[in-house]
Amino acid sequence: MSSKKHIVDTMRKLYNNKLISIRDGNVSFKPKNKPYFYISAGQVKKNEITEDQVVQVFFEKRDPQISNIPNGSKYDLVFDIQSSYIPSREIYMHSYLQTMQQCFHIDNFVVHAHPPNIIAYTGIHTHRELCDIKLTFPELNVGQIGNNVKYHDAGSYGLAYNCFQNLQEHDIVALERHGTLSMGSDIDKIMEDIETLEYYTDIELKTTK
Repeated sequence: MSSKKHIVDTMRKLYNNKLISIRDGNVSFKPKNKPYFYISAGQVKKNEITEDQVVQVFFEKRDPQISNIPNGSKYDLVFDIQSSYIPSREIYMHSYLQTMQQCFHIDNFVVHAHPPNIIAYTGIHTHRELCDIKLTFPELNVGQIGNNVKYHDAGSYGLAYNCFQNLQEHDIVALERHGTLSMGSDIDKIMEDIETLEYYTDIELKTTK
């Protein structure tokens, strides 16, 4: 399967399973040993996304004198600015992770979703850690859950860096009042973990009303 088709299929599955709304969420994929990744374009309908709406982004060693990316990144990002489609505004949330050295030699996915039950579980006005769901359901067979990412404006460098800090050694984190971010080489496992956590947080919410 092509890299772009992986992203298209994942975006459509997220939408069909009500894990994102029609213009929310984004997915990136970096092929192993390649200095680039692919990412879904911003502001396209995710239920109708096509391979043409997946953007290739190269990462190049940055020149700190001219780069407009904060010092947390070692790379500049290069893509076709003349294209009809540009990357999601959450590109830095993906690039901070996709350019990690440990990801270079593997196929790597980063998936940002907006699962409603997980968002409700972690809280709008007061917050609790997503990993606390395992206190109620210790048998849950999901990957390592990192600490919640505190609220930042969507697309901000602060959000990207906080996601990098909390996810780099884990499989999934919650973004408070926002959604989830997952990373791994097995897209089926990533989707399974999101769906499992969405299902069990729904149970917890229903029993605590």
